[in-house]
Amino acid sequence: MGCALLWIRRRRPVVLALVLVALSAAFEFVSGAMLVSLFTVAVHARPRKTMEVFLASVAAAFVFTLLHPEPGLSSVLLFLFGVVIQGSAVSWGMFVHHQRQLVRHVAAEAELRAEQAQLRAREAVAREMHDVLGHRLSLLSVYAGALEFRPDAAREDIARMAAVLRESAHQARRTCAR
Repeated sequence: MGCALLWIRRRRPVVLALVLVALSAAFEFVSGAMLVSLFTVAVHARPRKTMEVFLASVAAAFVFTLLHPEPGLSSVLLFLFGVVIQGSAVSWGMFVHHQRQLVRHVAAEAELRAEQAQLRAREAVAREMHDVLGHRLSLLSVYAGALEFRPDAAREDIARMAAVLRESAHQARRTCAR
């Protein structure tokens, strides 16, 4: 029965663990399933909740040793053995829980660093475009000033300067379109 209940351990790990802990106080055959559920609680629940369930399992182990004394074995030794086994399952589960949290934290930091690097790259491109656009607009201003300064220039010179102005304006527009 205890093993069959393990199918629901991911949906309600704490409830299942408490049921199996309660059953383990009277029945020895659910102890394996109870250990698996303790591990599951330690992996998926908060540490405080895990410790509450662990303490309940220790109490159940105490009740079990009182209800089922083993001839030839010390009840204290049997109780301590149960606590060590349960503590091992919980410790292992808490280790897995903290490892998963650490992996999630590292992944979040890596994602943040990647976003920041992407933002810095975008800012560098924007600065570069700003510089190029500023240069091209300065060039337009110089040629326009030359045309204004020399209104009596030869027709060929005016046509050449107008072509340079048009080409610079196209380049500035292409720079903005990037």
